[in-house]
Amino acid sequence: MPAIPPEAFYLTPGAQGSLQQQIRAMVTKGILAGRFRPGSRMPSSRGLAEHPGVSRITVTLAYADLVSSDYLTSAGRSGYFVSDTAPLAPEFPQSEPRAEAIDFKGLTGGRFTLTPRVERPEDWDRYPFAFIYGQADPTLFDHQNWRQCALRALGRRDFAALTTDYYDRDDPLLIQELLRTILPRRGIAAREDEVLLTLGAQNALWHLMNAYQFQWNFPCRGLLQM
Repeated sequence: MPAIPPEAFYLTPGAQGSLQQQIRAMVTKGILAGRFRPGSRMPSSRGLAEHPGVSRITVTLAYADLVSSDYLTSAGRSGYFVSDTAPLAPEFPQSEPRAEAIDFKGLTGGRFTLTPRVERPEDWDRYPFAFIYGQADPTLFDHQNWRQCALRALGRRDFAALTTDYYDRDDPLLIQELLRTILPRRGIAAREDEVLLTLGAQNALWHLMNAYQFQWNFPCRGLLQM
């Protein structure tokens, strides 16, 4: 079983208790939550001390206390491991769903309903016309160019462009690609200030409804879904 990395532990600034108590709490919470499985090897006292920036003796004392509480076991020079008999989190019976006190269906006139679950066969991709939304057609997908774009985006030269937070503006290179390539193919001629990138079609419709409701100066000449 792989060892638990030191990065799985972090100290919360301003937390109550001594550093030794906080380390014990981190380990016990991880075991009770099921994140640290029985038999998993704990980080060395030196490794765990270096990550949050505490002394090694603090980690050693916390480990010793966890061994006495049967959360951890010590295997000589092999290190510390999560005990096979470590306490488990208590299992509480699931409570019944609370009855809704407000009749939302009556208030809304039944206009809003939950989206039905889409059922589809497991071999849907074998159908000549599957009509399954959100799935790409491998015969129409340009795998070669996609692979080249992925390799370039993950390279060192374009890493800054990939990770830069533009905050209050859209990616200028993507805007230029839309203006020169995508939109002209659809017979659309637009300027940079006429293009707004959104997080999908639903986000675009939300902006349009807000613009209509509050009568913003937001001219819309069409909605393009990529």
